[in-house]
Amino acid sequence: MAPRPARLVALTALALATAPVLVSCSAVQFAFGSTKSAAYSGIDDFRADTTLPAPPWVPDDATAIRYTIDVADGSSIVTFQSPSHFTSGTCEADAQRSVAAEAGEIQAPLQDSWWPETLPAALFTCDTGWTAFVDGDAVYGFLPAGSESDGLGAAPLDATAGP
Repeated sequence: MAPRPARLVALTALALATAPVLVSCSAVQFAFGSTKSAAYSGIDDFRADTTLPAPPWVPDDATAIRYTIDVADGSSIVTFQSPSHFTSGTCEADAQRSVAAEAGEIQAPLQDSWWPETLPAALFTCDTGWTAFVDGDAVYGFLPAGSESDGLGAAPLDATAGP
């Protein structure tokens, strides 16, 4: 029979060797709410990505697109450059949300290095549950966790899809 320290070392080594098999990367992402991010030069690449679906209100002339999603709850943030700001008829000014934003009652569900520190007073409500705002030709949008939507960015990602 092996001495206790040798048995402890052997069991620890076995546990470390089997841990990656038992806990996949995607399971860790799901359990800890980690995020996925992507950047696209134009709308065609963004729309082609099935992992981070492009909201329908992002216009055809969008460039310099950045997107971050929490894979556990579906909350998302996006930014892009566009002189037209939104696809026609998909977003409208929302006075109630603007008042709430001024009072600090509305906050984006995620943060990223490219996301502004504070929300402006003028907010828009967009199709599929998104809230957006504009700063010149820069457009920012966010989708809270659990938003009612047709699935474009609102539903959590499949945790078994891989990292």
